[in-house]
Amino acid sequence: MQKLKKQLPFWAIVIAVMALAIGVSVATTVVLIHRDTVAENKQTIQRRILRVARSTAKMPAVKRVIRASNAGADTNLQTVIKPLVSRDDVDFIVVMNHQLIRLSHPRAKSVGHHFSSVKDPAPALRGQIHYSQKPGVLGPEYRVFLPVYDRGRVIGVVCVGLTQQNLDQQLQHKTRPILLGGLLGFLIGCILAILLGMYLRYLLLGMEPSEISERIARQKLIDDSLPEGIVAINRNGSIISANQTAQHLFGQPLSLNDPLPATLRALLFAPATRQTSGSEVAFQDKRLLVTTNDLRVRGRVIGQVSLIRDMSAITGLIDKLAGTEHYISSLRAQTHEFMNQLQVINGLLELAEYPRALQFMQEITNSYHQDVGAVTDKIKWPAMVGLILGKRQEAKEQGFSLTIDAQSAVTQVTFENRVEVLALRIVSNLLDNAIAAITAPKSTDQVTLRLVLTATGTLTIVVTDTGSGISPAVRTQMFTQGFSTKGPQRGYGMSLIMAAVTTLKGTLAITANSPQGTVVTIQVETGAPK
Repeated sequence: MQKLKKQLPFWAIVIAVMALAIGVSVATTVVLIHRDTVAENKQTIQRRILRVARSTAKMPAVKRVIRASNAGADTNLQTVIKPLVSRDDVDFIVVMNHQLIRLSHPRAKSVGHHFSSVKDPAPALRGQIHYSQKPGVLGPEYRVFLPVYDRGRVIGVVCVGLTQQNLDQQLQHKTRPILLGGLLGFLIGCILAILLGMYLRYLLLGMEPSEISERIARQKLIDDSLPEGIVAINRNGSIISANQTAQHLFGQPLSLNDPLPATLRALLFAPATRQTSGSEVAFQDKRLLVTTNDLRVRGRVIGQVSLIRDMSAITGLIDKLAGTEHYISSLRAQTHEFMNQLQVINGLLELAEYPRALQFMQEITNSYHQDVGAVTDKIKWPAMVGLILGKRQEAKEQGFSLTIDAQSAVTQVTFENRVEVLALRIVSNLLDNAIAAITAPKSTDQVTLRLVLTATGTLTIVVTDTGSGISPAVRTQMFTQGFSTKGPQRGYGMSLIMAAVTTLKGTLAITANSPQGTVVTIQVETGAPK
């Protein structure tokens, strides 16, 4: 059986099984109908030959000849009975007297002789109707024996019957439509089975069920191993696929055939996500790149599928690497500058310009503390230092300063990567917002950053700016994702900050700066520094 399954495709097996089932069903139906037809035909024949026998037994001519024969007269009923046989469509009508001598018979030479079997007509002589199915002079016969009464006394017997050959012909005539109908039904069933098999092959894309199950299992393993999330829905919005990455990204189970939550549907299947390169959206503390496409089968849209990439970790790592790169670049620039400055100092010393050399070294020291030392002396966090140096240069290019508060203090520590990424994201977005808040920069404008890390791992972040401030109306909506006063496709920074603060179990407070601007204070738990 297993070998046969391997040799025959699934659709061929379906056709064979369907054809067999239809064949058995049709054959069973035909047999049952044939049996009922045979039984009904038998009853019909019994009624018909009995009716002929009764009408014959009541004929005065028949009774008269039987009485004469019983009295010893040499007479018969051939001329009377022969027309009746043709009229009533029977094979024979045999009339016998009391001694069972035939007075009529299909074969003339049998007239005047005793009936071939005494046992069959005997019940009729006793006044009983008797049916018999035995071989006779004409071969196998089906017949009825009926007593002939005269003044309440049995004077003879009438035997009416049909030959088996005639019976078979009649039965065949009645059952032929049944057999032809059964055959036609079987052929139609086979055609439908073939069409069903072809349709199944079409639906299964020419694949075997075992192959489909294997592909589904393999695809499930592949989907769950992907770093990107995959969510697919049908046209009714029910989930038809969701890998483990997607469920982890959204922090909730996405069960097959369940409706996709409305928030996720608006997030993943918005028109903006149909861009070729996808669209960035914010979800809780994550930045997601979502690309949506239609699911098509043979040109017909059956649903949609979204590919989700978590850009939060990547963005955080980019921020971290960017900060480190700024830090390294600054060190390289300082090294190059120090080499040049050492050469200047060396020249002044060779020229014995000692006061000028001392003054030059003092200038170098002051410049270092202003540019880098003020940051590195207070903050021993390389990635954060690099980030601050980059933002400081950005503020300088716009015509104002970014300074580090004198109370800042972050010792040399190593955070968990996730904690470090979230902290960098908070500081980066806060500084971006503070720099953007100074719309008409003046030399007196500034952004101040205070970073304080306690021994228990509490990190305090305070960003103060002298910008335009935040109106009460904006403050009530500023943490809403997508809300921005800077134009479309903005409004993610503050929502990401709040999500990161929530993740790190922190607090956020916004107050007005005097005489103008904003102060944002955040405290988060980074865990005990390592």
